[in-house]
Amino acid sequence: MQREKPVRSIDVRDVYHQEYFLRRVDGHDRFDAFDGTPATLFARARRNFELLDIQAGERFLDLGCGRGEVAITAGVAGATAIGCDFSVDAVVLAQLKARSIEETLGRGINVTFLCAVATDGPFRPNTFDKVLMSEFVEHVAPQEITAILRNVWQWLRPGGRVLIYTYPNRWARRTYPLMRMYVRVKQGVDIGERPDDTLHPDYHKLHLNEQSYVSIHLALRRAGFRHVRVWFDGHEPAGRSGALKRTLPYQLLFGANLAAEAVK
Repeated sequence: MQREKPVRSIDVRDVYHQEYFLRRVDGHDRFDAFDGTPATLFARARRNFELLDIQAGERFLDLGCGRGEVAITAGVAGATAIGCDFSVDAVVLAQLKARSIEETLGRGINVTFLCAVATDGPFRPNTFDKVLMSEFVEHVAPQEITAILRNVWQWLRPGGRVLIYTYPNRWARRTYPLMRMYVRVKQGVDIGERPDDTLHPDYHKLHLNEQSYVSIHLALRRAGFRHVRVWFDGHEPAGRSGALKRTLPYQLLFGANLAAEAVK
């Protein structure tokens, strides 16, 4: 019997505890070494920072900031940065890391961390130049995503940009049996009946709203964004077989890492 998913993401806030951020979330093994520079960001965070091209003097929001690495890096680079997360433990970790880096640098960092719920609209309209939502939308209940994206549209200044990264592409979930069969035939390896990340006992609480290429595009359009671009952002396979894997039909069905950007 399939478990009923929570109505609101806030209903499962208890699973976003310190151990989750320090032992499970992407980049946890690099957190101690992170010093506020792009070079010490874990791969996904560094990619997000580069795609946004955050500049000194810009106002930047990291929505669902987790441990706060990207917001801190933006602040060190001279932006006015805010990291927002509904997890108290995440915000505490981010604040402690920012304080530690300030002590090392011998100067303050223009970064603030806020514990708040994105549906509540905690910011004023026309505040930010750029907003990041990385590994965020899949953790938000389906009925909340439109309201949150409309809030983000309001918070951005005219011409401001939002960048979304989400994992996984839900169509790749549905085609997983085909991928399992392919790997078994091609490599003689059984990758398991289900993807590894779905085996965690709290998976049904953590991933409330996995997206597809089409759904994320439509969600941004409904929220009022323009110049919407969606793509699969990950390792680019090389060689003859890589040519097939780089085609849109293949990626729609099997690609895992979805990214999207849009303009207010």
